[in-house]
Amino acid sequence: MNRLFLLLIVISLFSCTNNNSYKTIILKSTGNVEVKPDEASIYLTLRCTDKNIKTAKNCLIEKVNSLNNKFAEYKILEEDILTTNVNLNKEYNWRNGSSVFIGYSASTSVNVTIRNLKDLEELYPELLINKHLSIGGLTYHHSKIDSLNQVAYIKAIENANSLADKIITTIPEQNKTITQVSNIEISASNDNNSLKFETKGLSADSEIGNTKMYVNTGNMVVQQQLYIEYKVY
Repeated sequence: MNRLFLLLIVISLFSCTNNNSYKTIILKSTGNVEVKPDEASIYLTLRCTDKNIKTAKNCLIEKVNSLNNKFAEYKILEEDILTTNVNLNKEYNWRNGSSVFIGYSASTSVNVTIRNLKDLEELYPELLINKHLSIGGLTYHHSKIDSLNQVAYIKAIENANSLADKIITTIPEQNKTITQVSNIEISASNDNNSLKFETKGLSADSEIGNTKMYVNTGNMVVQQQLYIEYKVY
């Protein structure tokens, strides 16, 4: 009975040792998808300044209504116009060692999404000539970004698998199995037997005419990164 019990203990320890002695490979892999953007967003700030606070506020209201009417001409929907802040402040200039009151500054900022990029050719110049308007930036994106991110993740896994296949041709082990996948850095399941490897925006060139701005939209790159651990045996 004692011999049988001892034999079972030895077999159990041997099995645990074998399960924990496998080698692992951790790959940092990137997947890229190039696609032509189909949307753009513009960050705009409207500002009116006057020594009379009521005049400053009325000016801003008038300019906001005018801007919204302009957006309506291009069939931009209300849900594509996001007001991000509204401010009313006193404005000063520093002159001869002291601050001089200029007036009351009434301002508001909006982020507008353009669904039809062809509209930019005429809309952008109209925004530029508005002396009360500041343009913070033009950003391109894609309406199906979630699907593109999924494709980028798949490409990251494909790139990692391809590299893992090449790696195991140089080591005694000939087989691999994925044990961990994460978009943040991971720790090896078996630190004593792990190897780590690493696999490896938009341009808008414009020409301003009298009534149109020809906007050339390049491809945008959707990129995702994964950390993948393989058990090799």
